[in-house]
Amino acid sequence: MVLQALVDGLREHGWEEGRNVVLEVRYAGGDPARFAELAVDLVELKVDAIMINDTQALDAARRKTTTIPIIMTGQGVTVGLGFIESLARPGGNITGVVNQMETVDEKNLELFKEINPGIERIGIMHSPENAASFATFKVEMVPRLGLIGVPVPVSKPEDLDEAFATIVREGVQALHVHPVPVIIAHRGRIAAFAIERRLPTTSGDNFLARDVLLMSYGFDSRVSWRRAASYVDRIFKGANPAEIPVEQMDRYQLIINLRTARAIGLDLPPALVARADEIIE
Repeated sequence: MVLQALVDGLREHGWEEGRNVVLEVRYAGGDPARFAELAVDLVELKVDAIMINDTQALDAARRKTTTIPIIMTGQGVTVGLGFIESLARPGGNITGVVNQMETVDEKNLELFKEINPGIERIGIMHSPENAASFATFKVEMVPRLGLIGVPVPVSKPEDLDEAFATIVREGVQALHVHPVPVIIAHRGRIAAFAIERRLPTTSGDNFLARDVLLMSYGFDSRVSWRRAASYVDRIFKGANPAEIPVEQMDRYQLIINLRTARAIGLDLPPALVARADEIIE
């Protein structure tokens, strides 16, 4: 899905796969432990640019090269984590498109209160190795909204059984899911568990709501990949990534999956459904 968005974006700038550009696609299969080896593989191929859509993968790539341009396609919190110096002037070999994760995460938590003001205990399913995955919840966001955040860490597929046990043991009433690779790869299993437990679910990536979760307020990953194609174009034409400003996603959507709502026996407020940018019937 996102790969096709990239292909379409490149075509708009005159780059056509198989004619004047070659795409070397690498998937980690939901296993973050593979990011380092995949980064080495691409560096050894001497590619002209590397495109990445995950913070852990970004960290792995920057540790393997400081010369090959790296283009982000939707990360968050990149300045605070030291990946770039500033949005206006990244300063190294990393640039691209980022999202405003703090705003997105807070809105997703507010959605839980809209569907049921009695919800208090929110499970936050995240990857401990992904520094951006849980950071915004640690300090003030959850308490400020009058909620109790329950960390539900998942580093590898084998952690899911313990994650589910934590949700049950801690009396979690709703689940917010971070769109990190290991969680995305096993979204079907997570969704099936949530449906069995009748848990409302949200995420900051619209792809997950279109697929299996109840709701999402966030960025469209297809848009970020398409926009990132313009960075490829500029870099291929000689631009220095250190001097190409990082773009912030400025369009977010509310997606509601009514199939999932029916599966968990939830009647959503009509006013909330009316606000949705997209409804999955």
